[in-house]
Parts: sequence; C-alpha cells; structure tokens
Amino acid sequence: MAEIKRSLAVVIGIDEYSNGIPALQTAVNDAKEIATTLESKYEYQVVLMLDEDANSDKFNSLLTAFEQHKLPLSDGSQIEIEETDRLFFYFAGHGIALDNLDNPNGPASFLVPQDARMDNNSTLLSMKRLHDALQKLPCRHLLIILDCCFAGAFRWAGNREAVRQDKLYRERYDRFICSCAQQVIMSASDDEKAADSLYPFGQRTEHDGHSPFAEFLLKALTEQADWSEDGVLTATELYVYLHSELGKINAKQIPNFCQLQRHDKGEYIFPVPSFDRKNLASAPAISEKTNPYRGLKPFEEEHSQLFFGRNKLISQLAEFISDRPLTVVLGASGSGKSSLVKAGLIPYLKRGNSHQEWRILAPVRPGESPFTALNKTLIKENLPIFAEPNKAFEQELQNLYQSVGEWYRLNPQAKLLLVIDQFEELATVCQDETESKKFFEGLARAIKAFPEQLRIVVTLRNDFEPQFRDTPLEPYWESGRFVMPRISRQELRSCIVEPAAAKVMYFEPPSLVDEIIDEVAQMPGALPLLSFTLSELYLKYIQSVKQGKRNNRAITQFDYEELGGVTRSLTKRADFEYDELVKRDPAYSQTIKHVMLRMVAVGSSDLTRRRVLCKELEYPQPENTRVKLVIERFVAARLLVKGRDIENNEYVEPAHDALIREWQKLLNWKKQELGPLLLQTELRPIASKWATQKHDKKAVGLLWNNDPRLPLVQQLLKSDVGWLNLTELEFVKRSIQKRRNKHLNAIAMVSAMMILLSQLTAFGFIQLHFSIVNNSAEEIRQSSLLSTCSQLHKYAMQIPQTTEANIAEDK
Repeated sequence: MAEIKRSLAVVIGIDEYSNGIPALQTAVNDAKEIATTLESKYEYQVVLMLDEDANSDKFNSLLTAFEQHKLPLSDGSQIEIEETDRLFFYFAGHGIALDNLDNPNGPASFLVPQDARMDNNSTLLSMKRLHDALQKLPCRHLLIILDCCFAGAFRWAGNREAVRQDKLYRERYDRFICSCAQQVIMSASDDEKAADSLYPFGQRTEHDGHSPFAEFLLKALTEQADWSEDGVLTATELYVYLHSELGKINAKQIPNFCQLQRHDKGEYIFPVPSFDRKNLASAPAISEKTNPYRGLKPFEEEHSQLFFGRNKLISQLAEFISDRPLTVVLGASGSGKSSLVKAGLIPYLKRGNSHQEWRILAPVRPGESPFTALNKTLIKENLPIFAEPNKAFEQELQNLYQSVGEWYRLNPQAKLLLVIDQFEELATVCQDETESKKFFEGLARAIKAFPEQLRIVVTLRNDFEPQFRDTPLEPYWESGRFVMPRISRQELRSCIVEPAAAKVMYFEPPSLVDEIIDEVAQMPGALPLLSFTLSELYLKYIQSVKQGKRNNRAITQFDYEELGGVTRSLTKRADFEYDELVKRDPAYSQTIKHVMLRMVAVGSSDLTRRRVLCKELEYPQPENTRVKLVIERFVAARLLVKGRDIENNEYVEPAHDALIREWQKLLNWKKQELGPLLLQTELRPIASKWATQKHDKKAVGLLWNNDPRLPLVQQLLKSDVGWLNLTELEFVKRSIQKRRNKHLNAIAMVSAMMILLSQLTAFGFIQLHFSIVNNSAEEIRQSSLLSTCSQLHKYAMQIPQTTEANIAEDK
C-alpha cells in the first residue's frame, strides 16, 4: 500500500462567544500555535477557524463537506479527501455534557459554536454528529484532539479503548502507515463540570498564554514526546506524554484516549521531514522459543511481562489480601486463578506497588503429600520443616512458630505471604486423610498465632468449595472469598492482542480479534482454550515462514478456521496426535489410553488432572518404547507438559484440566474403564511405598498376598497387561509369590501331618490287635483312636489338592 501522500488539518479556536456565553482567554492562541507548528514542522495544509469563523453555519458547512468527503478551504474552494491522506482535527473552546450522570446511554455531549445559544440545543454541535462525519472520511489516518470541558464525552459516541504501543520497528511502522488509524485524544473526562458558573460550561484554566493541555501538546509536537527518539511521534506517545505531564502539575482534567470503530492496526504519526524509514531497526526474529502465548500452561512469576488484561484485578486482589489472614481465590477451572496469583499478584507485591514490605514464600502445590510440598518451600527459607507430621506434629509446629516469630520481631512492619495453588488437590490427589486434616489444622493455628503478619492465599476451583467448608479454616473462609469475575471483552482483547504486539505481530483481518472474543466471551473457563488456540496460531505462522509461504508477521483468519476455532482446536490436536500414532502401530491405542488415564485424578464427580512422576511411566518392553514416544509427541504438541517438582523429580502432566474435560476419547475411556482405573489408583501408592522399602523386612507386610483385591488384579492382567508399570508388576508378582510360598508351606506341613497320622494309624491297629487278643475291655475302648486317626488321614489327603489348585491359579 502507498505511503501517506498529504497531511491535512482543521484547527478551531474560540475565545469570544456571543449570546452571554462566558469568553475564554487562550483557545485562539492555542489554535494559532498548533496551526503554525503543523505547517512549519510537519508540512501540513491547515484550515484555521477562529472565533466568528467557527459559528454554527460554518460548523454545519464543515460537517456537510466531511460527509461528502471534502475539505473546504479558506478561499471557498474544496479539495477531495483521499485514502492516502492523513487528517488532524483540533478544537479548543467550550464543551458541554447534558445529563452526563443520569443518562444510561452516556452523556449527551456537544461542542459550542461561537454563536450558540444556551437556551437552544439545536445551536450546539453534537459530538455524535461530529464523530459520524469524521469516521466516514476516506482518509487512512485520522487524529481528533478536543481541548474543552467534557471532551471525554466524545468517546460515548462510539469507540473502543486503545492498547499500548511498544518500540517502533520498521515492520511496525509499515503496518501503521498501511492500516487505518482513527484515534482521539481528549483533554478532560466526561464528568468534569464547572463549579461556580450559572451556565453548564466550564472555564479552561490558563498557563503562560495557553491552556495546560495545549502547552504540553505544543511541547510534544516539538519531539519532546518522542520517547524512542526515532524521528516519529505517534498518537499513543502523544497521549502518554500529555497524561504524564498534566499529572505532574496536578491539573484538574484527566486526558482520555480512545480509538474509533473503524480503527484498524494503524497509528497516527507525525514524522519529521528528515525522517528516514531505513533508520528504523528491524523487529527481533521470532521462533517457537519466543511464543508469547502460554498455551495450556499457567503463567508463572517469570512470565509476568506477558500477562495482560488483568491489571485492575491484580490491584484489587492486592488490596483484598492486605487485611485478611486467609484469601480464597475462587473460580471455575480455566478462569485464570493460578496465573492471577503467580504472574500477577506476586510480581505486583515484589515491585512494591502495595507500599508494604513482603516476605513471599515459593508457591506450594499440595500434591499427594501437602507437608512434603510445604517442606520444600520452608527449606528454601531456612525455616523448620515437618519431618514427621503424623508423629511429632506439635513439636514441629512449635519449632516453626518460634522461627517465624523471631523473624517477625526483627521485621515488625513486614508481612509473610504463603500461596497454596490448586487447593483442591487436598481432596483429589492427597490419599492420606490424616495428613490432610493436620495440614488444615496447621494452617488455622498459624493464622491464629500470627493474625496480623501472616497472609495465606489459596486458589480453589469453585466446584470443590463445599468440601472445604467444614475444616479448621471455616472461621476465616467467608470473609476471605475472592471470586474471580467474568473477564470483560476489553480484557480479552488485551489477552489476545498485546502478546502479539509485543512480538510485532498482528491479526489479519482485524475483525478476527472480535470473532475470537465472540467465541469465548460467554464460555466459562475459556482462558486456557483461548491461550492454546493463540499459541497454535502463532506456531502455524512460524511453520509457514519456515516453508517460505509468508513473512508478514500476521495471524490469519485462514489459520484460525483451519484449527477449528477455539472450541475444537484442543481436541482436534489431541485427535490428530492419537491418529498419527495409531497409524504407525495399532498398539498405540491402548498405550495412549493407559498413559492418559494415569493422569486423571479419580474420586470426585468432576475430572481433574494428576501430575505423574516419570519413574511411574516405566513399563516392560515393548510397551515402554511406545510410552516414551506417546509422551514425546504429546509434549511436543503442548498437550502435556514436563517439569521437575520441588524434590527435583521429573514429572509429566496434562497441560490443563481443559484437555481431560474436553477430549471425548478420554471421557469415553474413563467411563468404560472406571473399575480398572479405581483398582490401579488403590494399587499405585501401596506399590510405590513397597518399592522404596522392599529391602526392609517390614515391607513384606505391604504385599497383597492376603488381600481380596489380588485376584482382581490378576484378572485385569489377563485382559490387558499394559495397565501396570514395572513397579506395580513387581509388587503383584511378589504378592503372588508370597501367597504361593504360603501354600507350599502349607503343603509341607500337611505332608508332615500325614506321616505322623499314618504312624498313629498303624499304632492304633496294633493296639486294637492286642486288645482283641487280650480281650481287655479297657483297651477296646482305647481302640476308638483308630477311628479318629482314620478321619484325620482322610482330611489331610484333601488339603494338598486344594493347595495345588491355588498354586496353579497363581501360575
């Protein structure tokens, strides 16, 4: 697209009002200086309208010409406004807003022409009409600056909020020039009213012959606002400078900045005549490693620079925790609870934004053993740990109290923050109910011991909240509930656009952003799916660059539709990886099922993900080779994530609950295999504990040789040996062997009994013979021994048959 060819400006200033409207002192002088600067420094063609030249008729003629895509000149002629033009519109004078506090549709706002009448609204210039006329102009770039009271009301005419601007690279400059820009800077808010006038007009303040706003605007146009010193002043830089400088002198009005609906990815710029595009640096190279989107992975503290859209919520949370010992951040899965705390709150507090000194412990995730997780954080802070919470809980708790209390005495103004992420794992992952109860008790007693200094923040899925009400934390629970609000459209826009802008990328067409927002705005817990989709779109662009198809740094509508949008992007990718592996070998269908079901936490009505240590995913060959490839492919596809826990053990887990909630194959597997899955869940911790203690004689007691579940496991192995890993298989084999040994011991004992009984039987026959010979009645009575021995012998002969059958079953 061609460069901007012509710079046009309409500059209006009114001091002398008629019909009893108060006069102003600086508006005309401001307008003259602005016009002179534009003409001399930036080579603008300026139409200057001062005082009576800005009456109602002249205003109406101007707007009529705008509606016809023309600009009337001072000599009466008109020029056609073209697509390759830029237009600067400036107004200094009176502004008025009617019913700005009561009108639900926003204030009815007007500019005041020189001959307006205060008793006749028809003589006023509606900002809505001005907005509509300017917005329809064909010029590629439009900047509107209003220096009047209630100027901020102009944004009610129809706009969208502006986003931040980063360093100006050559690629960004090209996009600014080639794309539509319609931006507005307003000198005051929409609710600024005059304090001592009979009229609904405000008086602009004066400073050295100019209004404060105009004074700083003139300074900005002399390149003082060119932060990057690249010879180009952008509208965004202009606004940031004005907002900053006016704030320093405590000016009453607060500038506003917005973009009109037609605004695309452009930016209004003021290039000095000596500017050369070639002097701009090229944007940094991008690759898979520079992906600004986290996909399904939560934001950690180190990703705070890419965590957009939640600034207001972060400050609200920081204020909320300041006077509450317990804060429970509640929200649906995928609402951004973990990211808000780890990438938002913690960096916010560390930067000192709360004006409070904090000692922040490393976040804890309970997992299967909350005390083990807590201990790793305590070790990092050189604090006493819970080595044996089930045996020495009281003493260990007192040791921790003493250490923390000593720190508080040395830092009386500081607060201690403990973050516990994914609090629901105490119900879904932790299998030791006694440990969970002690953990709750420890938290509650810590709060009671240090109510002013200790701040505990937990993140919890709201569907699990009822399970945590009847705990020692109940006295602090209700007042500590911080419910995640539904994310707004503007916040979603920031989440989508700003990470791309940080990498000098954009969306093509711009309406794609609104389409994405429309898809997720009403979708509960959609943030992970949104982030996954955006990550996939970014990577598709990187792939197309490698293939030489494009290099325009654009995320496109075609790629979005090819992914299946937000709703299907995740499950479509999971299905693709599944199908590709099964094409290679049908055995992968079972392997993927086993691997994914291990990562599902059962025991609750809703599915949640489970972190699996890599050593738990060791299988006999050839299954082990297949398992390794499944993990490798799913990690590369960003469906699973690898990491190391606080004990430096390598683990793998689903990147987010969204995967196990949305993937239909996994939902079907869980429904069909619930019995084996529950059995495996019961077997896993016992087998793991046995494996760590198997060289200890006491570990024998853990085996399932007498457990009624052992035959169920044996039956499971007959149907699908892939259910169990190496450790579990060894545990089951040892259990079977122990039962077999017990049976063999029984056979040996029975054999000994048979020999003894045979001898007793022979002895009985002999005694009977002598009794008959001697005809002794007493000895005849003793012959009953023969009957007893015969019965014992018969019973003993039955035992080996039963035992041998059991051994055959074990084999």
